[in-house]
Amino acid sequence: MRRVTALFICGLMLLSACSQAEEQPSGTTGGGISLFTEDPSPSDLPETSEDAFGVSAETAPQTVPEISDAVIEPQTFAQTEAEILIEPEEQGNLPESASVTDSREGYSGSGCVSGLRPEDTLVAEADLPASQHYNITIRAAADSPVSGVFAINGIPCGSFSLSGDGFEALRFDNIFLSAGKCLLGITALSGAADIDCLLIENSGYVPDFSLPGGGALCTPNPSVGAEALYGYITGLFGKKILSGQQVSQGSDAELEAVYGASGRYPAIRFGELMDYSAGADSGDIELAVGWAKSGGIVGYVWNWTMNGSVYADRTGFDLSKAVTDLDIVAMNGSALTLRYESGDITVETLAVIDGIDLAAEALKRLKEEDIPVLFRPLPEASGGQFWWSKSVESYKWLYKLIYERMTVYHGLDNLIWVWNGQSPEWYVGDNMCDIVSLDVYLDGGTAPYPSCLNFLLAAREITPSKPVALSEISQLPSPDSLALDSAVWSYISTWTGEYSPEGTGTDPSIWDRFYNNTMVITKDKIEYNR
Repeated sequence: MRRVTALFICGLMLLSACSQAEEQPSGTTGGGISLFTEDPSPSDLPETSEDAFGVSAETAPQTVPEISDAVIEPQTFAQTEAEILIEPEEQGNLPESASVTDSREGYSGSGCVSGLRPEDTLVAEADLPASQHYNITIRAAADSPVSGVFAINGIPCGSFSLSGDGFEALRFDNIFLSAGKCLLGITALSGAADIDCLLIENSGYVPDFSLPGGGALCTPNPSVGAEALYGYITGLFGKKILSGQQVSQGSDAELEAVYGASGRYPAIRFGELMDYSAGADSGDIELAVGWAKSGGIVGYVWNWTMNGSVYADRTGFDLSKAVTDLDIVAMNGSALTLRYESGDITVETLAVIDGIDLAAEALKRLKEEDIPVLFRPLPEASGGQFWWSKSVESYKWLYKLIYERMTVYHGLDNLIWVWNGQSPEWYVGDNMCDIVSLDVYLDGGTAPYPSCLNFLLAAREITPSKPVALSEISQLPSPDSLALDSAVWSYISTWTGEYSPEGTGTDPSIWDRFYNNTMVITKDKIEYNR
């Protein structure tokens, strides 16, 4: 769902692809880092062919016209050892207001650069031995909280903050830089700070898309269609990216908008079960049936309303009161009513079961048509703002109940379970998950987002046996950035409204570039035995 801030994993997210940065915190000691977005420089990108489009949504036919694809493939780079320590006070060319001080204990070199004004930029030059990914650490200190901006070759790559508690290490990881001269800049300081040194090291990043889990679905005795789709997804992992688009409930408008912007449809149509679990039929399931019959892949997220809201501070629903040690998975309505009347379970427990059963009934329509579903219930675990994300214990109890009641009681063998969260502590386990996904909302204007490489690496750390996906992103990444970082997500999907091509702030060229290249699979390119 829509966010005003980025969602982070474990509080440890670092920069990927230098020339295009993103807003995310880093592994710092005391300080913090947030990152912006820019296009990669032309010299950093793989060679591509020209692409073209030009079909309007109003006249979009079901048969997609032949469109030339930009040739984009995942890149790999040999690792060259590097450890470059830069003492900016020894390079000269300091701003007029700056001075070198040795008054702060613990500095390296001959001192620290001090006295920078907000309009000043401290520039340090490095000569890089190879084109590859680097980690950059800035060592700085302040006596009170200070923020600033870090730039590479004149491009803002991120903002940072110092806590004011002596020297701190501010680290930006997995930045792709080309061999040769590189200018590192520190600017826009909000207060007094001492800049000690900068350290550039090769990151050691090596793409790894192995799946030691063997690629089996977590659902017992899954449907043939679900097995076929999951086999297709796991087979593509690390090679190709499935395109996806969230739609408004009961509408295909976003899909047509994607077509209008790119000349192609996304591979995956993601719907919403919100209305169904509240007892209302939005008509979305029938649209999904039609989408599948026309060759597309179906997915559903379940943002679950209680008392008319999903938000913990508005719904008034307390999930902890629903939790019970009783085995209620296979209980029917009569048995549940008896348990309630005897005081064994609460009204909150009944409400939870009712919502699961309503959502399951909607999904049964897809099972009847033998349509596999990428199913993402209780999104954004650990975020704290939804009623299901306030307590890890209650969340895991509810997720397990959904999983077991849908698979055991309702017999939904067509579901591919997508876990969506930010923290490994909230992970439900490989036995109830097939794909790990993240929602990433960044403030980057209309410039193409980078590959979100560090998000991908953090998701892989949650479990190495499952493919990972970007289930929601506020703006499509540049496919060139994805290739440069070899950040080959299983699928990437944007949210609705302002984040779709219908949004007034989106650039049509971003959609054109993402949908028309050899690394991204669109609806017309789907190939597997259904």
